[in-house]
Amino acid sequence: MVTNLFVSRVGIARYIYLVLGVILVSWSWIPALRFVSPQLSSLPSFVHSRVHWKEGDYSEVSCSTKNFTTLLSPSSTQLGIASEVYLISLPWRQDRRKQMGHLQASKEISWTVVDALDPSDITIGHIFEQIVSQRSLQPSKGPLDDLGSVFRWPADINAIASSTEYFGASGSDLWTSADTQNSRHTTLSSLSVSHHPNVTCAIQDNSVPPFNPSLPDWMILTAPKISCWYSHVSAIRQFINRVNTTPEDVAVFLEDDIDMERDIEIRMRHIWPSLPHGWDMVFLGHCWSNESFYSALPSPQVMPPLYDLPTRSHIHPSYSPRCTHAYALSLSGARRLLQHLRYPPFAYSRALDQAFSWLIESGRLRAFSVVPSVVIQRKVLSSDIFPGSGVGSAWREHLVNGVFGT
Repeated sequence: MVTNLFVSRVGIARYIYLVLGVILVSWSWIPALRFVSPQLSSLPSFVHSRVHWKEGDYSEVSCSTKNFTTLLSPSSTQLGIASEVYLISLPWRQDRRKQMGHLQASKEISWTVVDALDPSDITIGHIFEQIVSQRSLQPSKGPLDDLGSVFRWPADINAIASSTEYFGASGSDLWTSADTQNSRHTTLSSLSVSHHPNVTCAIQDNSVPPFNPSLPDWMILTAPKISCWYSHVSAIRQFINRVNTTPEDVAVFLEDDIDMERDIEIRMRHIWPSLPHGWDMVFLGHCWSNESFYSALPSPQVMPPLYDLPTRSHIHPSYSPRCTHAYALSLSGARRLLQHLRYPPFAYSRALDQAFSWLIESGRLRAFSVVPSVVIQRKVLSSDIFPGSGVGSAWREHLVNGVFGT
């Protein structure tokens, strides 16, 4: 009897130890899973949860990484993903347009050329005056920004973004409506309009730092920066107000100093299904940011074996991308973005890429970045944004097999 009791107790003890062992092993797998699948923990909240838009009457938009329902328009033949491509270029930069003609022929791209606004145009001076006027508004009651004015994003941005109604002029669009009726040959030098050299670039929603001669160039608001903003807005509006648009339409916006991967179509078709439903913006190229900060989204497709791991393209939630030389917009994303860009307290308040970056960082846009970039700036011709500085900033990238060999 004593022997049987001892055996019984040993069996119970072994059972208890076995159960405890299973629990400990299971518990130890939790951090391991987090390490093997960092997407579960390191993605921004708008990817794997529900977005609470910072508006009075916000709506919630599901953006699950498991929802691989991104559809392409039947006309999405451009670069493997787009129904429309827009090339933004100053009319007098024939040196750049000639090179873009070579790129267009090589890739068989059918794009619409959008004439960028010349920085010396009278419109720039009028926009400067409106910016200065906005910044001199008297204090109001309510939560104040650094200017002593109430800043609150319009509450109907989501509703307008999801609709297909005609996108009429509003906000900062009205600042230049009269200018479009005038001759574009009228320049700032022929008017008594100053260049406002001491206007600084705003940060965050509407915080304007005081001018200081020691501020870096990227903190000074200049005519070329306003020209860039205006030109991109014009291109985005063309995409929005086309006839017979569909919710699946995608547009790619390019500047005229670029090179791209020869196999960009294959790369885009591979990574595009990774995008969650409800995406707004995808950067095909970027600068001055670590866009692999967040883990890559899982892809439901397998790349051909000829692509080595280091040369494959992946899509990541955007971190803080700069530069505007290549990005894609969904139709709803274009409508959402344009409402932010033309909101008077925010419009033309800084360089356009700074605006993009802040809207992403503050959760106003659902943006993603292709890493490594599939479109890069060549920087072999003089810069339009920083005239007199040579070919632009020091940021450099290289492609695996670019059309120009960049």
